Amino acid sequence: MECYTCLLELLPVVESALAARGFVNHQAPQREATGGFLTVMTHGDTTILLREDLKRDMGNIEVYSETAPSLTDLQELFPPILSNHSAPPPLRHRRWRVRGDR
Repeated sequence: MECYTCLLELLPVVESALAARGFVNHQAPQREATGGFLTVMTHGDTTILLREDLKRDMGNIEVYSETAPSLTDLQELFPPILSNHSAPPPLRHRRWRVRGDR
């Protein structure tokens, strides 16, 4: 799974671009308990969830695929508006000081 975010108002742009690339909505967007909408789009073995996060005023994009991740194309299409959250944060080594330790 790969996770991305964008500004909430750009989520319809992402949805339109996915549709232009062959992704299909098989049902109307579903309202979630949080008040936002969830849209499920599929193409081949790839499923993409577009979720409104109203608390943060952000759009969440989750990509599920059995084969190689296909969102590389999306990053090429939307490099300035997507933020990738699938990569782990860099690890930092920190030495903790104990009293008397120099």
